[in-house]
Parts: sequence; structure tokens; C-alpha cells
Amino acid sequence: MATRMLSVFTLAVLTSLPRLASCDQGDICYITGVKTALVNDRLYFHSGNYSVVSGKSQKVSQTASLYSIPLDQSFPVEKGIPKASLENITISPDIKVAYNSAFPKESYHAAGALWSTNDTLYFFGGGFETPTNLLSSYNIETGLWNNVEVAGGKFAYGERVSAQYASTPDTGLHFAFGGTTEFGGTHPYGKGLIRFDSNTLSWTNETLGNGSNGIDLPNLESGVMVYIPAGKEGMLVAFGGANQTAGINPKYGDWTFDSDWTTIYVYDIESHTWWAQDASGDAPANRGTVCTAVSMSEDGESIHITTYGGWSFLKARAYEDVFVLSIPSFRWTDVSKVTNRNNADITAGGTNIGRDSLQDGCQTYRGSQMVLLGGSVRDGYKFEGGVCTADYQPVRVLDLSKYEWKTELDTTATYQVPPVIYNVIGGGPTGGATVKAPDFGWADPTLASLITMRVGVAAASTSDTPTSTDPPSPTASNNSDAAKTSDTPATSSSSSNTGAIAGGVVGGVAAIALIATAIWFFLRRRRGQDADDDLPPVNTSDAYSYYPPPKQADVIQQKQQYEAYNPHELHASHGPTELGQGEFHEMPADYAPPPPHVGGGENTLGSPSVYGPGGGPHHSNDMSARYV
Repeated sequence: MATRMLSVFTLAVLTSLPRLASCDQGDICYITGVKTALVNDRLYFHSGNYSVVSGKSQKVSQTASLYSIPLDQSFPVEKGIPKASLENITISPDIKVAYNSAFPKESYHAAGALWSTNDTLYFFGGGFETPTNLLSSYNIETGLWNNVEVAGGKFAYGERVSAQYASTPDTGLHFAFGGTTEFGGTHPYGKGLIRFDSNTLSWTNETLGNGSNGIDLPNLESGVMVYIPAGKEGMLVAFGGANQTAGINPKYGDWTFDSDWTTIYVYDIESHTWWAQDASGDAPANRGTVCTAVSMSEDGESIHITTYGGWSFLKARAYEDVFVLSIPSFRWTDVSKVTNRNNADITAGGTNIGRDSLQDGCQTYRGSQMVLLGGSVRDGYKFEGGVCTADYQPVRVLDLSKYEWKTELDTTATYQVPPVIYNVIGGGPTGGATVKAPDFGWADPTLASLITMRVGVAAASTSDTPTSTDPPSPTASNNSDAAKTSDTPATSSSSSNTGAIAGGVVGGVAAIALIATAIWFFLRRRRGQDADDDLPPVNTSDAYSYYPPPKQADVIQQKQQYEAYNPHELHASHGPTELGQGEFHEMPADYAPPPPHVGGGENTLGSPSVYGPGGGPHHSNDMSARYV
């Protein structure tokens, strides 16, 4: 197995960039590779690499600390983090997993996850340590640390380097999915999905065949996995990163294939079922280690997953662009034309600038703002790691209602669907999306039904809905009514009212005929209107760019063009592919090979990838460095 290494820099290189930031002693002016959690309007972060102002220089280091900072009016945006605002909680070496995750061996990819409930943080080890059943915990209310023994197996560490993680704080469920191989690939718990229940302190192996149903999922690395409040108990949505199951392409340096961003993996927590759903629209270029945030319309009908930045290994560059996946339409929208208008990174460095190492470094604040902590700033392939400058700040906030980068946190903001989104899926600021199904159709009818449900929201009912849990039998009801009529003895009053009854019946039939005719004309007229309503109106006075929904032919062509040079995702229509034996395809014309090896010096900075300065080639048995 190829050695994973930290990138090496000299301080001369680190301080060669212009406009050093103005920070005080002890301030944090650069962060990369951190794990974050947002609990009770306080942002917690851990692991990673930090540049701290010390004397007249900066100190780049890892630290055995759990940091936190309040999300209030004093929260620093587009600036360094003041020492005075930080709570610095020291982690003892006795708190094994949390301490080891602060100093991960060889690569910060091995730091694992920072899971959270409403009062407790859990530290999960990613890799490069002997597998264990221990987690570390920190109780926010009491300030107590513990080594927690979890029943069900030795799931911590193992093959979870560069894995995807998600928490559901309200239910106490936490998930790890995918990741890269270690210990010769012999660890039995790698690659699939595992669930940690913090209520019972137990593991569940939910890898297909053990605990889950549906498709056989590919093993993703450095991709996205987020929780959305859909279905009965919530859903997980995963995409992006590298698709290790698709195999290794020896024609291009033995690199793992990318995962297709138009294939979205959805997991229903209640039924333990996976689906692969095709998406359409303006999907991002394939990449990994992106920042994500999740928001939902006021009416609850649409959910929007915003992605920012990331690193493309094949194109050897990071990104500053912003894309949004809307659900249930499963349409991608490129909103970069909006976000680029006031993007300080682009203003300082141009359109080739980008940030990566963002996986697990972002949180959604009250559904309305993306709070971003750190990230590795790159100009193309050049890694400007650890440098404190006034150009690239460690804390950023993106307003999800306007897709504008902010200079302060708005603690009163609520989410509204921005025009750049509802011009694609229909509706307006509060919701009302008219595009409610994917362009390629649903992967499964059950998914179509569950994804429209919202956690904690009861199904709508009407006054004539039966209260019994068992549906009534129309035949039994009709027979009962008939029996009651035949068993009722005739009276003299019934005979005398025969004419009145006949007149009432004739009048009722006539009224029903009139109503039916009116409804027919209404529907006929409405059908013509609906054809036009499916296309959102173009508001030329809108400050946002207009993004029309893709035509079906364009969507199909887009899918065909992608599949012309990329392996198929492994989902319902494809069986598993042995590693290294998949179908290989020529790379696109704009493929950019990695630059030559860049030497280092005496001072080390934990790099997000062996492909940063000081890195080396990527081999088939060394996939954890696939993304930064």
C-alpha cells in the first residue's frame, strides 16, 4: 500500500503570498480539514490543521482541542477567529478516540466523524488505528468526557478513511457509509453502511445483505451524505466523490473513477432501503470533499441541498461554484452566476481560485445560511495552505435565500426559496413547486411515495376519512343499508310522499348533470392552462438569472454524453463489478494530468491530500488520498 503522507512546506513559501492578515495573538487565521457540529446555536470543531498567530509569525499545527464559538452577532464572518471568542477545551490522551482523531496518522482523512445529539458530541475514528468498539463522548451540559463502549462490533476505525457521515440529532441516530480500505482490506465492516444509536449505545451493520434492502450500493469515498426530513423517520442522500466499486483505470495513473453526480443514492431510515435515483439539470463537474447545506421550503414540499467548492482530481483544480439539488424533482441548478457576484475569494484570486477539504466543515444555520469553516485554498493546483492573508478568510457564510456571500451572520433570517431555484422547479418564495417528479421518472414507486412525506407531519385527513385503521368495505356498507331498508315496514306516510320523492330525485339528477357539465368545462379549460403553468414565467426585472427547466431531449442527451466516457454507476440495473475489472472509457478532451511532484522543506503542514505540494502519484491500493 502506497504511503500516505502529509504535504511539506517551508515557511518561506507559506509567507510569500501578499497581504498578510491583521490578527491578534492567538487568533486562528486559517483552518483546513476540520470536523464540525452545530448544537444549540454553538459551532463546535475539532481535528484538522490550524494557523494560529504567534509572535510576529504564524504557527501551523494540529491541536488536542475541541473548539467552540457562539453563533450570534459577534460571530466572525470573512475574518479570522478571535481568541477571545473561542472556547478551547483540552482533550486528554485518556479520551482515546477524540485525542487520536486530533492527531490522525498520516492524513486528516482518518479523523473520522464528529456526531452530535442535542446535548452530546460523539467522536468516531476513521482509520489508521486498530478497530475498536469505543467512541469518545463529550456532554455539552456537564462538560464531562467519557470513553463509550458500544455494543455490536468493532466498527470505529477500520476502513472508514474518507467516508461519508451524517447525524440525526433529534433521534440520536448516526451513520457512516463507504470509505477506503486499510489493513490489507480485511476489515469486515468496511464499505457499507453502519448505524450508531446513541440512545442504546449500539452498532448496527446495515450493509446490504446484513440489515438493509434495495440496491447494491457502490463504495463511495470523499462524497456527500446528508440527512433530509423526508419519509417516516428521515432519509439519507448520498452522491459525489469517488466510486471505488467502479474500479481503477490503469490508463490514467491507476486512479479511481469518479461517482456520477447525476446518480443520487437515497436511503430510507425506517425501512432500511436504498435506491439509486437519476437526476437531471445542470449538475456539477465530478468532484469530492464539497461543503453542503440543507434547506426546506416553508410549505415543506421541496428540499434543497446546496453544495459549494470541492476538488476534482482529474481536472487538478478546486472550485468556488455553488450548485443546488432540489427534491423531489431531483434537478440540479447552477447558481454560481448569482454567488459569484460578491464572492470575496474570486474577487481576490480570479475564477481559477477554489476551496476544497470542505467535507464535514459546513453546517446549516436555522435552515437559512450555510456556515463554512476553513477549507484549503487553491489557485488551480497550487496549494496556498496555512497562509494567513486578508484575501482568504477561515469563516464564511452563504445566504441560502439569496445565494449571496455575507459579511455577518443574520440571526433572524428565515429561509425562502430564491428565484434562481423556483424559476426552475416552479412555485415561489414559500414553496408551491410545480415540478414534483424527476425527469427520468422514479427509481421505484415506494421512493416516490415516501419522499413526499415529512418527518413529524401527520398525513392530511378530511372529515369523511374513516377513523378506523381498517378501510371500510363498500360492499358490506351497501348491503347493510339495503337490509335496513327492506326490514323497515311500510307506513301510510311513505305512500303519500311518493310524488314528492320522485320530484326530488328528478331535481337531484338534473342538478348533478349541471354540476358535472360545469366541472367538465372547468377541467378542459384548466388543462390548457396547466400546460403553460409547467413553464415558470420569465421575470425580466428579476435581479437573478433565469434558468429554464431542461427539455427532456436535452436531459437525455446530457446523460448519454456523460455515460459515453464514464462507467455506469452500480445500482439497480447493474451488478457489482470486481475491483479493477470494470469497463473503462476514454477520458474527456479537457482532462488535465496532475503536475509533477513538488518538494518540501523542514516545516510540515497537514495536507488535505498527497496531491498537494509534496504529494505523489495515486495508486490502486491507495485510494484515501483520491480527494483532498
